[in-house]
Amino acid sequence: MGRWAFLLLVLAGASGLAQSNDPAALDRCQAVFQSLRPQFAYAERAAPQRFFLRVVLGLDGLPVTRITVNIDLTPVPLGLEDIAVVALERPLQDALRLRNQLARRFEGVLQNINLGNWYVVEPRGYRCFLTFQGRVVGVLVLGRDLEPLSDPRWLAAYQRSPVRFPAIEPVIRSP
Repeated sequence: MGRWAFLLLVLAGASGLAQSNDPAALDRCQAVFQSLRPQFAYAERAAPQRFFLRVVLGLDGLPVTRITVNIDLTPVPLGLEDIAVVALERPLQDALRLRNQLARRFEGVLQNINLGNWYVVEPRGYRCFLTFQGRVVGVLVLGRDLEPLSDPRWLAAYQRSPVRFPAIEPVIRSP
């Protein structure tokens, strides 16, 4: 019985380290989440004729999180992106079809995504989690000052992509 009590104490302590009691962090995550809008989308090459479809969400020109979506623009859980690989058999026609589909449904990507009610403290700030049907599909990172952080690799991947929406270069502000 003593071992179980010790194990429960260790687990309780570990979960306390994973999330602090800073209500301002979760409140700020909620405020940023409510302001998120799709910024741009692109196909990222996974193999010669296979791509991941990525949608970058942000606010006021600052990309702050990226999600992977299926061909029907349904978010894919983190870690399961391989099931969302899109195969292009006829690259030009399929690329045009994907771009048209992104244009039609781009704004609806956020409809069923929620903000998880937990966050994790990390050395550079906080991680909040975007969920779809109870599974984590994206991560929103806030700095110690509770301002959202961006990843410049997303814009670079967009610029290299053969399929992107919008087709013109987005205007991105620096954090």
